[in-house]
Formats: sequence, structure tokens, C-alpha cells
Amino acid sequence: MEKDKLEIQRQWDQDPCGTNTVQGLKPGTLEYYRAIRAHRYSVYAPWFNELVRFNEWKSKDILEIGVGLGSDHYRFAMNGNRMVAVDLSSTHLRETIKHLILEGLVTIPIYGDAEKLPLKNECFDLVYSFGVLHHTPHTYKAIEEILRVLRPGGTAMIGMYHRNSWFYWVQTILTNGIIHRGLWRKGYKRLLSEVEYRSDRGSAMPLVKVYSRRELKRMFSGFREIEIRSCHVEESHFSYLSCFMKKVPRYWLESFLGFGGWYLMVRAVK
Repeated sequence: MEKDKLEIQRQWDQDPCGTNTVQGLKPGTLEYYRAIRAHRYSVYAPWFNELVRFNEWKSKDILEIGVGLGSDHYRFAMNGNRMVAVDLSSTHLRETIKHLILEGLVTIPIYGDAEKLPLKNECFDLVYSFGVLHHTPHTYKAIEEILRVLRPGGTAMIGMYHRNSWFYWVQTILTNGIIHRGLWRKGYKRLLSEVEYRSDRGSAMPLVKVYSRRELKRMFSGFREIEIRSCHVEESHFSYLSCFMKKVPRYWLESFLGFGGWYLMVRAVK
């Protein structure tokens, strides 16, 4: 396995995505998973329901690539969809299986690589992946695989990091990279990797990439319809100005500054 993929695997086996959002609850309990879901959709990303529109999908065949602790997987599964989970992290798969079982739901877990999906052609109505494919070395290969496993008329819904975002330019490049001299001391790749890295939760340094709308349009050119929206703006994205931004409601940040959101959400139809 490539070094970057091993680092991805190590990062989320050591620090499963979302575990830092809940304190004081026993891991692996129903209360724990429900608290993680509540934080995800009300605190971290209150825009999520509007953009993903979970309730539109019912009784469909759905593949999720990179499942984390299973929050989004649960939201799709609860509508009677037939779920398949692919992840490079065995910890993510175990957590997602446990999460769904506690809620009386099931999924088919597959330990696998998004760039080489061990799945047949044209077997899904939706392929969903949020915050995942910007970590794999050959993202274009993963998109080709998504196109392959989708049925004609099927939808790809993919969330990736946005180059032209406030977080990238203000917090990462200007503050961490230039003012704190991270670009010179660490280099660009390591600087971006620290978007995910927390020293108290392991030593992995995963690959992190960012994309513009133009790049994503080119990468999804094999699809017949493409819609791209940006989302996710927090006061912390503005570095030293964050103390002033705290006075601004999150709704207004998303409404008026959302064009520079940290995520680009792609909805593409085959």
C-alpha cells in the first residue's frame, strides 16, 4: 500500500473521525453515537440537512466511501436504503457496524480502497462520500470508480475541501503558513496535513488536498450533470478576527460568506 494511504489508515484507526466532539459519555453506547450525531448536524454543520437532503433517498442501493463513526450512514439507512460501507480504516467500519446495530439497522462493510472498489459495475443508485476523497493520492481514480459502480441516472454526492475558502487562505496559509512560518519550517504538505492532525491523538500525518470549482468540474466531466455548492463557515476560520466574528450568528456567516466555505459539495448525475 502507498505511504499516503498507510498514513490515512493510521490516522483514523488511531483517531476515529468525530470522537473528539463528545465528552463524558461511554464510547460505543447508543447515547454516545446519538450525541455525536447531534453535534454533527446542529453544531459542526447546521447546513448539512439542507445540502445532503437525506430524506430524498428511500429504498435505494447506496454506497458510502469513508464512513467515520457512521452518522451519515445511519441517516441514509434509517430510510430503508440498502447500505454498503467502504473504508480503509477497520476502526471506522467496526464503529459504524456497532452504531447501526444499536439502532436496529444493518450495512455491508467492506475494508477497501476508493481507488479500487471491489464492487461490480452499475450496482448503486447513490455513491456518497463526505470529507474523504481529498485524502486519497489519486482522487481522479476514485471518481472514475464511482462513475463505474453507479447505475445510469445514479447520483454521486461528494464533499471535498475548498481551495478558495476562508479557512484555507486566512487560517492555513496566511496565519499558520506565513505569520507562524509553517510553510518554511514544515513545508506545504505537512502544513495541510495538520488540518487533520492532533498531537494528543496519534502521530499520523495524512495527505490533505484542496480543490477549486474548476478542478472539480474537470474531474467530474464524465457525468452528464454537475452541481457544485460551497458551505461551512465558522468564526475560527478567520484567525485573529475570530473574536469579532463570534458576535455574528452562524446562519449569517453561512448566508453571506458561504461562497468561501471550507467544503465544496458536488452533486453529479451519471
